[in-house]
Amino acid sequence: MNRLSGKTILVTGATGFIGQHLVQRLLGIPDIRLIVVSRKPNAQISGKILWITSPFDQLTPAIWQANGIDKVDLVFHLGSFIPKKANEVNRMTEIYRDNLLGTRALLENFPSPLERIIFSSTVDVYATPLADNLVLDEFSVVEPSGLYGASKLFCESLIRAYAREHESGYAILRYGHIFGPGEEAYHKLIPQTIRQLLQGKSPTLYGNGSAERDFLYIDDVIEATLRAAVDEKQEIGPLNIVRGISKPIRDIVNLLIKITEFSGEIEFILDKPEGYSLNFDNSKMRETLGNWSFVSLEEGLRREVEWFTKVCIK
Repeated sequence: MNRLSGKTILVTGATGFIGQHLVQRLLGIPDIRLIVVSRKPNAQISGKILWITSPFDQLTPAIWQANGIDKVDLVFHLGSFIPKKANEVNRMTEIYRDNLLGTRALLENFPSPLERIIFSSTVDVYATPLADNLVLDEFSVVEPSGLYGASKLFCESLIRAYAREHESGYAILRYGHIFGPGEEAYHKLIPQTIRQLLQGKSPTLYGNGSAERDFLYIDDVIEATLRAAVDEKQEIGPLNIVRGISKPIRDIVNLLIKITEFSGEIEFILDKPEGYSLNFDNSKMRETLGNWSFVSLEEGLRREVEWFTKVCIK
């Protein structure tokens, strides 16, 4: 990561789940100027950071000038409206404002052409549910089922168009199902289950829990993101940022029961459908970004349980 030394780096979405972890890694790199665009500073993120408190859709050249910024070398564009619940995937106002208008304003108002932009997209761009045994890769059909996925897919095209017009490098990363400390605001399987177990409640699953999911620990997501930032290739992606191994939901919940030493069992609601499985191929990610040892599923779950115990459960 020494290739980032001496660079002026901008991060959007730094107060979010992925963004907080990315900023902490960046702060460990010597001699960088780190700029964060956010609606408001986050006291939990400490270090030498220039905070610019502005919504993305209101960024103007005057804001850069007022903050003494005449050049940005590299941008991690993580900022967007991200649904925290399943029923938020079509929140039109927020998605249009933050994801579409925000990305457009960001690209139109950089103080100088970029060396590279890294964009956080999502596997929600793919068509689902899938036929049995079908594995998703970067050539799978893209057909988002909600506005959130559609907005990310459109922004992928905006990023490519900007980069090619300005001869900048780019990386489009389609993040999969990510877990780890800091995701407690999301109503998702792992944080919801941990919260139930630590409160002494039996976790519930629809059907028999056989639907499979591919979970990648947050540290490995950040590793992939930084590798994309320093790679010498001009154009990267889209890449699926995934573990490449799926597990039945019931196995994941049973791991959490083991880690928390909960004495009860899963309650299966058999008159409800368990949903569909998702399996991903990460060979393109490995080929492009190289190999490293992933944090194991059990170790990652253990770290998140410890985080909940210390920070979230009062």
